[in-house]
Amino acid sequence: MRQLLKRNSVYKWLNFRQFLTMSCLLCRTNTLLDEPVCNLCMRAMPIAKKHCTSCGIPIEANASDHCAQCLQKKPLFDTCYSAFNYEYPLDHLLKQIKHQQQLIYLPPLVKQLREVLIHQYDDTAWPQMIIPVPLHTKRLRTRGFDQSLLLARQLSKALRPHANIPVNTQLIKRHRKTASQQGLSASERRKNIKNAFSLAGKTHCNHLAIIDDVVTTGSTVSEITRLLKKQGVKRVDIWCLARTPEHH
Repeated sequence: MRQLLKRNSVYKWLNFRQFLTMSCLLCRTNTLLDEPVCNLCMRAMPIAKKHCTSCGIPIEANASDHCAQCLQKKPLFDTCYSAFNYEYPLDHLLKQIKHQQQLIYLPPLVKQLREVLIHQYDDTAWPQMIIPVPLHTKRLRTRGFDQSLLLARQLSKALRPHANIPVNTQLIKRHRKTASQQGLSASERRKNIKNAFSLAGKTHCNHLAIIDDVVTTGSTVSEITRLLKKQGVKRVDIWCLARTPEHH
């Protein structure tokens, strides 16, 4: 009897929770507790109408499917899908998540990335596994959490039942602590991240997805892609919350 009463109280709380409101994290207007960023602010987020089908940077709507750089030389990874452009206010939200541990911002961003991926994989096979870009153990201790891992786990759950893709945290390890990539040029980023990762096992998957919060020059995800394709992985897709508007 006690268990039944307890279960009923939980159901009542979950139903009641749907009607609780809070202030939107951006504009401070009233919004539902389950939607911390209101619909109006979400619609105002920077979303490109068209992306390069190779590297994922935003391009003009009337441009070809590939940006000028990818027409000359395509990246190691096969494609890059992002939910937003790395512009205000999205950049502010991501900094709040990463540096201020404001994880309440993450679910609405994951929801948008979910919609993008469902559209992109509507008529093609999903990756067999999601690999979050790993943090070095020292940086993990300093920050207290791994934003890419949280993103991967929330997205994996959100994609069901459209796709049932497990998250793998064992295949790729970050064995070298690197300096922050912020403020570095593209060549400096490549040099900084080179040989920072290693394979900790083997995979029989042919199609994998690497996920990170932001992709700027693509140096980090390219280094992981290089390891995976060297082992025999045929296709590597990049998923991210935000893509920078141009090559740096």
